[in-house]
Amino acid sequence: MTQNPTADHAPSIGRETFRPTAHFTPRRNWINDPNGLVYFDGEYHLFYQYNPHGSEWGHMSWGHAVSSDLAHWEELPVAIPETDQMIFSGSIVVDWDNRSGLGDGNAPPLLAFFTAFDAARSIQSQHLAYSHDRGRTFAHYAGNPIIDLDHADFRDPKVFYHADSAAWIMVVALAKDHVVQFYRSDDLLDWQLAGTFGPAGSTAGQWECPDLILVPVEGGDGRSVWVLKVDVDDRFLDGGSGTQYFVGAFDGYAFTVDPSYGNPDGDPVDYGPDFYAAITWAELPDSQPGPIWIGWQSNHQSGRFYPTDPWQGAMSLPRRLFLYEDGGRLKLGQAPILSKHGLSLPVGGLESSVALTADPTMLVTGLGAFQCTFDLTCSTDGCVSIDLCDEDGPLAGIIIDRRRGVMTFDRKPSPKVNVPAFSRRTDVVVSGETRLLRILVDGPLVEIFVDQGKLVYTATVFPAGIPTIVGRAISGTCQIASLVVEELQPTMFQDGDFADRPSVRQGRAD
Repeated sequence: MTQNPTADHAPSIGRETFRPTAHFTPRRNWINDPNGLVYFDGEYHLFYQYNPHGSEWGHMSWGHAVSSDLAHWEELPVAIPETDQMIFSGSIVVDWDNRSGLGDGNAPPLLAFFTAFDAARSIQSQHLAYSHDRGRTFAHYAGNPIIDLDHADFRDPKVFYHADSAAWIMVVALAKDHVVQFYRSDDLLDWQLAGTFGPAGSTAGQWECPDLILVPVEGGDGRSVWVLKVDVDDRFLDGGSGTQYFVGAFDGYAFTVDPSYGNPDGDPVDYGPDFYAAITWAELPDSQPGPIWIGWQSNHQSGRFYPTDPWQGAMSLPRRLFLYEDGGRLKLGQAPILSKHGLSLPVGGLESSVALTADPTMLVTGLGAFQCTFDLTCSTDGCVSIDLCDEDGPLAGIIIDRRRGVMTFDRKPSPKVNVPAFSRRTDVVVSGETRLLRILVDGPLVEIFVDQGKLVYTATVFPAGIPTIVGRAISGTCQIASLVVEELQPTMFQDGDFADRPSVRQGRAD
């Protein structure tokens, strides 16, 4: 039975105020963490935490969308609906060799590993479901739970195959203990604890959504290094939710931080308030080298108050990951993936460099969905601000202060989100006179990539009217050069109203 039948025929789906057109959003209702990212049979699958019954968190199920290019998404009916237990976050693998014995003899099954939440007992345990129809429906494994510690905060399994130790690995969090556990299996059904990591880094909030990723080193002659990322749900950067990562080694049993590679105390993945719960795609094709992940572009403090309707929550753009050397250590970088099919069209730019002054200089105007790239050079005494503004003033911005060697990301208070947690400000130590900035704006969604993604800032703002980008020199000499502005072409809802598609499919795979 389709929920909210009246809303299902609303004529304005995809046309609402603040609806982005190049980022994935559901037609309606609440979403949060991406789940089960896998490429299979020509489709990129995006599953996600979803409430089929409303625009607030609850009734957690796995929503589902597919794409052929990581840009144009087709929203499908709910894949794993809530039962007597909610279906929390997890991952999917392709069981090519039918190690689990859950295949039907026709094609390899998709195995979904997820946390089941038993509200009656307040217990979280790890469960398995499998699909024979390309992820459209799933059957629950008769032997569930596959791991049960009788624990209240044990969640978010990420499963992958570790070729060097010839075993399947499950990475899962003991959220309030600030520990990541590593389990091993030969058949994807029976799992044994192999090692643990933590506490480490930020332990202010709960740890969630871990992922263990082999990431290539930029200019490293084919070298790749293991990165463990884990999310912190509260009291992270400037008091909000966010993501930290550690760089080190993994032997199939345990992850250890290598101080010569990475910061033992961890580093932030993103310096903005709205990037959370990212996980990587499994089984990427050769034509799309990875690793690639996508995150929930919202947060636990203010996201539920965002003034969007009839949907609540969005995904970031997919991002390709890389490591780069900085100060003798390896840092994690992210580069956005834009469609190869005309996602951006050049609409303007500068033929020569422009000196910024104390008076605001308009850099971009007249577009609701765009990206702009430019070089920003400042003298040793230079300080400059680049702000995304609406008719009432700055919404969010960057201040680059070479005098102090600091870059500040700042989201201003908003009259449309009247909670103190909305305003966020973060300082990052930087060096050098020139910065390459890439700013993407898609309705309310903002993603900023500094120096090819070596620093990333992700936020949500709610402009009154069409936003502008304005530059201003605060001190010293500051130049803008090589400015290119491109309009983002719609990849969601470009054919108009998608509301006639069902949001819930009844039944499951046999």
